[in-house]
Amino acid sequence: MSERKIKVAVTTGKSGDRIAGHAGHALFFKIYEITEDKITGLETVQVGKEQTLHNMLHRPVIDFTGHPLQDVEIILSGSIGPGAIQKLFSVGKRAYMIAEKHADEAIDKLLQGRLQALDPREHHHHHHHDHDHDHHHGHYHEGEE
Repeated sequence: MSERKIKVAVTTGKSGDRIAGHAGHALFFKIYEITEDKITGLETVQVGKEQTLHNMLHRPVIDFTGHPLQDVEIILSGSIGPGAIQKLFSVGKRAYMIAEKHADEAIDKLLQGRLQALDPREHHHHHHHDHDHDHHHGHYHEGEE
């Protein structure tokens, strides 16, 4: 029986501490190697503009060969859309939107089985997805209350 080893990348700002808001444009990733529920490796990588998730996922063929995220199985971010999640899944990577603000806190919760993924359709760019709110604002006619 071989030990279970996975790599988890968290989108971060330059400091590598705070989780970045938008996965597609993140230039920094804190990559945790986890073996048997213990952190066994840690590195922070910076990608170039052409290697952002946004650019990677808009290519005709999505190929992470040679990319810093090549061996990463799970990507955690403060914001990621359903389309990006689907495209990443198609190349064997699971991506989740999370509420945590710090990378280490998110990984601790992941290891404890307490990390909760948010639904990207409910939280991604609020102004696009509030379909059930009142659409009559700004259409008042003379004499109406």
